[in-house]
Amino acid sequence: PNVDMRYLSMGMTGDFEVAIEEGANLVRIGRAIFA
Repeated sequence: PNVDMRYLSMGMTGDFEVAIEEGANLVRIGRAIFA
């Protein structure tokens, strides 16, 4: 679908690199910061 999104949130600490490769511009990395 042709969808215009301002933010695309995908991924978490364990897979944020893949999420970024796939186009995410908002990821959750809480465990990496607080561990």
